[in-house]
Amino acid sequence: MSFSLLARKYRGAIIQSRVSPISRAATILTFALMTIGLLSSIATKFTLTSLPNIMPLVVYVVVLDVLSQFAPQTRVVDAVRTLLYGVLYFVITILCGVLAAYAMQRFAFPLQDQLLARADMAVGLNWSDFAHWVDEHAGIQRILHFAYDTIKAQIALPLVVLAFSNQLSEVRVYLLAFAIAFIATIVVSALMPAAGPIIFVDRSTFNILQFTGATPLEHLTRLREAGPFIMSDPPGGIATFPSFHATVAVLTPLTLRRYPRILVPLLILNTAMLVGTVTEGAHYFCDVLAGSCMAFFAYALAKRIIKMEDRSTQPVSRRANSSRTAGDDPTLAEQVEAGASS
Repeated sequence: MSFSLLARKYRGAIIQSRVSPISRAATILTFALMTIGLLSSIATKFTLTSLPNIMPLVVYVVVLDVLSQFAPQTRVVDAVRTLLYGVLYFVITILCGVLAAYAMQRFAFPLQDQLLARADMAVGLNWSDFAHWVDEHAGIQRILHFAYDTIKAQIALPLVVLAFSNQLSEVRVYLLAFAIAFIATIVVSALMPAAGPIIFVDRSTFNILQFTGATPLEHLTRLREAGPFIMSDPPGGIATFPSFHATVAVLTPLTLRRYPRILVPLLILNTAMLVGTVTEGAHYFCDVLAGSCMAFFAYALAKRIIKMEDRSTQPVSRRANSSRTAGDDPTLAEQVEAGASS
């Protein structure tokens, strides 16, 4: 049997076993985010020196991936590979996003705090009154603070659960939804920058609340100044509207809605996370609403895009299956080989 027939025989199995958890659309979005960050930093003469070097992580993932090829190809090994590349994608996308978020704030569009504050008041919500009420209830504040700080674990949780459940297609949807929501948040917050509701109040009037997740006002002020700027301080969350904490609080249970044992505790925890986003993160109520809507939008769009990508690969899979069938039949294989040689 010729080499071409062997290649056709095993091509389908190779493609199926090495489907990437990172979709084409997610890869393109991350490259676009990187481009936005680099072009914005060049245009505004901004340099962020505190970003970590991720090359060691890239090398570790590639080495572990190669080593995993020599291990028995079990579902656990596949899940670990999915986790490795999922984590690598998260790290690269988030670092590109941090650069883009800070560099785009250098364009110094008008602050929208008055607009956002009026939007809260229009629906009868007063941030200062609510924040002071939470500040007077230490037990509630501790719960909200704990829930607010679970964002990193909540970003990773769907990746872990879906990878070990062998739900590769859902992993692809989740990573793409994360990228869509993350990039949209960065762009919108750059076009509609805001300092947050703490600019309207005296922080010294709060006994417990520290607003550790609030937009770093010192960073925002320095970013909006004209002239070259080299920043060596560790970056923080510079986006106010919409709230990415709120997006994660909705996107995580939305992705894991088919896992009831996980979903129920998540809904309880993330209700507290959404409330904590208002106080711990010093966000307007409309920031939380916008971030929640962003999660539904990003997930629905990602689901549609992944379906389109999967549909575009189906003809290849059918041809691969046909090739394997032809290779398994010696008579048919000989006919194909004879036809190719003629």
